[in-house]
Amino acid sequence: MSDSPETTRSPRGVARRSVLKAGAWSVPVVAVAVAAPAVSASTTANLALLPPQFGSGVPLFTPALTERYVASEPVGVVVGNSTAQVYTGPVILRLEVDRRLWDVTGFTYDARDGEGARSAGFSGPSVTGDRAVYTATFAATVVPNADPYTGILVRPDLTFLGDYPDDTLEPADSVSTWTLVEPADLDASDNVHVNGPGATEESSPFGATVTADFAQVTSGSGSAYRPTQATLTSVGPNPTAVGDTVRVTFDAALGDLVSLEGVALNGTPAPDLVSEQSNTVSGAFRSVLFSLTSPLASGDVVTFALSYSDPTGATPQVGSSPQIGYSAAVPNDPDQRALSRSYVNGPQS
Repeated sequence: MSDSPETTRSPRGVARRSVLKAGAWSVPVVAVAVAAPAVSASTTANLALLPPQFGSGVPLFTPALTERYVASEPVGVVVGNSTAQVYTGPVILRLEVDRRLWDVTGFTYDARDGEGARSAGFSGPSVTGDRAVYTATFAATVVPNADPYTGILVRPDLTFLGDYPDDTLEPADSVSTWTLVEPADLDASDNVHVNGPGATEESSPFGATVTADFAQVTSGSGSAYRPTQATLTSVGPNPTAVGDTVRVTFDAALGDLVSLEGVALNGTPAPDLVSEQSNTVSGAFRSVLFSLTSPLASGDVVTFALSYSDPTGATPQVGSSPQIGYSAAVPNDPDQRALSRSYVNGPQS
């Protein structure tokens, strides 16, 4: 499995899995595993692998960091039936992925019989170079003329491994392939489903990571956290832009004013590197926006402390969590890297 620099309360990392997403689907996991049959099954039905009615993609860059593209996430596949013959018996599927991009830890299948999803038998990976093959095994009935809505939905339990700094891969290597191994049916030509990448586009990648410390502050009859110091690191290979921002968000009860103190660039004082743009309150939260007055080259490190006015005496909202994050001047810039590391959430109150 969108973010906007104007809404830093939402985790930015989710954006990496939001491209092309058409729907969400969650299932309970029931511990039912079916062993692979000792003898190959055959059928007069013709089973076919079909795309599910949802999808997701992840943005990646080419190894030269000159182009970007969207890699398809192997979210699942449907075992359909193109004939009027019912099939009941074992089903074996294999999923091949690039092990630098995905880790698979299991499979579930939904026979669309009202029972929901169940755990499939799982084995793997079988590794050749950077390609890893995982196998799912279960027994089920595939109804006649089963389509993407009525066929058996098989989903992998996936972990995405392509976040920064591992966000570069040749487009051809991002391909994932589903293969129906069993049963042996009438037409093997539709027993393979391939998830390929989108087209490449020219790109000038840039970005910045943020780390921060937080301190607990008492106000009224409660307390909450706010950031006390932070480090901003430009990840390159291209520079950040003038006007890129750092937003600090915290419970408004903890103070009205915020300033950045001791601003340094690569260890050298740089008091004019950032300037305050706005200080607003929405609901229980205060949001203070600072902008960069100069670009940051790849590898540049900005450090600063945060100084606040006294708490207001109001009681902080229970469960409030502060955040400090970097955003590009252009909202949702597709060339921005390290999105999941461009912000830090502090502890909840």
